[in-house]
Amino acid sequence: MELEYKDNGRRGKFIIVLGVILALAAGGAAFYVINQAQQQAGTGNTPKLNLVVAARTIPARKPIEDGDLLVREVPIDPSNAQGVVTDKTKLIGRILAISALEGQLVTTNMLASSTSGGQFSVLAPGEVVTADSPYWRAVSLNVPDDRAVGGLLEPNETVDIFVTATVNVPQDLLDQGKFYTDKSTKITYQNIPILAKSGAMYIIRVSLPVAEEIAHLQASGTAQFSMALRPDEDSRAVDAAKLGETTNVIIQRYGLPVPLTYPPGKGGGPIATPFPSAKPQASASPSASEAPVP
Repeated sequence: MELEYKDNGRRGKFIIVLGVILALAAGGAAFYVINQAQQQAGTGNTPKLNLVVAARTIPARKPIEDGDLLVREVPIDPSNAQGVVTDKTKLIGRILAISALEGQLVTTNMLASSTSGGQFSVLAPGEVVTADSPYWRAVSLNVPDDRAVGGLLEPNETVDIFVTATVNVPQDLLDQGKFYTDKSTKITYQNIPILAKSGAMYIIRVSLPVAEEIAHLQASGTAQFSMALRPDEDSRAVDAAKLGETTNVIIQRYGLPVPLTYPPGKGGGPIATPFPSAKPQASASPSASEAPVP
């Protein structure tokens, strides 16, 4: 009986030792697996793709140029895998609805339109349509370069627009000798943003009533448009109530000499200055009627 008891004790100790060894082996294996996983995560096993990023800040509503983009190897994961672009040629000429910062991924959801070629957004970045929003519309104006700051105007700039229209005076008024048919010019639309440009064709944003006016003036064929560039910092509205020009108004304001027949015709008589009170000025300065409103 005593020998059988000793054998059982040795067997129990052996089982305990074996269990400890197996536990240590399992713990070592788990430690190895965890350590390998941590090392793999640390060495960046996240897949990388060649993706299009902004080479410099790209403003909203500006057509993307080749120099605006570059392709860079970027780690990709579920947090940044949506809407990525691998070929920058697919973005050249497109227009962003929001600005892209230097080094930022340029993704498809940033584009103002899902189609290519002359896209623009009528609404400003971040602007939403509400029940009280103006009825904004995009319309086109054909303005030759000599009436559009030499053709140097670009999208995202703001302009004031002058309308020059022919004023036809009825015959009964012509007979009175006071009025005559001629062109009249006045600043008509102020602080107008340019959305896009193609040659001498400008796409601008205006309210629906103004879009209707422009459509009519262009269809009439008797009106011409001119653009004056505004400083980016100046959004003030000018009181145009006392503004407006005709040839006679300018002649009287600056004392321009009126051509007379020479030699004198049958009427004869001395050659007089039509406006003797007007004095030529060395440099033109605004008159009281022209003074800008503070």
